[in-house]
Amino acid sequence: MSLRCSGLYLSQFRHTSPHLLASGDGKRTATIVGDVYIHPSAKVHPTSKIGPNVSISANARVGAGARLINCIILDDVEIMENAVVIHSIVGWKSSIGKWSRVQGEGDHNAKLGITILGEAVDVEDEVVVVNSIVLPNKTLNVSVQEEIIL
Repeated sequence: MSLRCSGLYLSQFRHTSPHLLASGDGKRTATIVGDVYIHPSAKVHPTSKIGPNVSISANARVGAGARLINCIILDDVEIMENAVVIHSIVGWKSSIGKWSRVQGEGDHNAKLGITILGEAVDVEDEVVVVNSIVLPNKTLNVSVQEEIIL
């Protein structure tokens, strides 16, 4: 429900506090689609594409060519070049490697309809994580699907 609630808050901000939402055209800033919040201390590469329904927290870093859709990125997360994050929550101090993919189906009623990475989870380069929950302080160097990693 966190992703759904985040999306509702972002859509409310569009009406009540539009100055909080990011905007961008892909030239000097990232391409922004729909409702997106980017903390002022976050660093987002101009070639990335963000949204809809994305919240990026303090000190997060989003690399070149990254694509974020319907996700929550918490503090101190690094998303490297050409990584994709869809229907996911990425925990504090986590990192997602180059060309990696972290995604859920987006089915909020399913047991594993989204992907959640706990604090300090490292997803190495070219690893795919689908519909999984990963507890804190783990390193993923192989792809996983529909798993709970303790």
